[in-house]
Amino acid sequence: MEKKTGASATATVAAPAAEDHVDRMLLVWKRELPDLDLATEGIVERIQKLQRYLDRAMNETLAEFKLDRGEWWLLGALRRSGPPYRKSPGKLAEDIGLSSGAMTNRLDRLEDAGLIRRLPDPDDRRALQVELTDAGWQAWQDSVGAQARKEALVASALDPEEKELLNGLLRRLMLEFESQSGKLAHHEEKAAS
Repeated sequence: MEKKTGASATATVAAPAAEDHVDRMLLVWKRELPDLDLATEGIVERIQKLQRYLDRAMNETLAEFKLDRGEWWLLGALRRSGPPYRKSPGKLAEDIGLSSGAMTNRLDRLEDAGLIRRLPDPDDRRALQVELTDAGWQAWQDSVGAQARKEALVASALDPEEKELLNGLLRRLMLEFESQSGKLAHHEEKAAS
């Protein structure tokens, strides 16, 4: 049995050949919670389970490169800044949501590992800039490549059209979540005033 997912769908999704863990759990919920929207629960459970698998793979990758997630995010923030891969500590803290104290500790560890260096800010003698070293650039590049290979193995279950379709569907869910989150924040602000 094949199911079209909408008028604009570019791919079809075949009925599953085998049951996964979530299917077995949904059977229990169908019996115990007959009013529960099982389709929604299936979506949410599968996204959460996949996230746990991806988190485990990422933790393994980071351990291989002797980085923690926070250090990896900081290296990534510098890398995304583009050449010369340099930012102020304050801007980095803002980008990744850290206090200045937490940022200082993280910078100390990365500098000790030779992955970043602190340089005087050429525009302000009182300030510093944080720069990605060649070793830091390479560590981030290699860790991203290793993780991307693991993620590609998971995504290889889908053909290119299915990947495009899934990305479109997940994008719609993200946009709805972002929209609802904004509405919720607005209501909370109004209630507080």
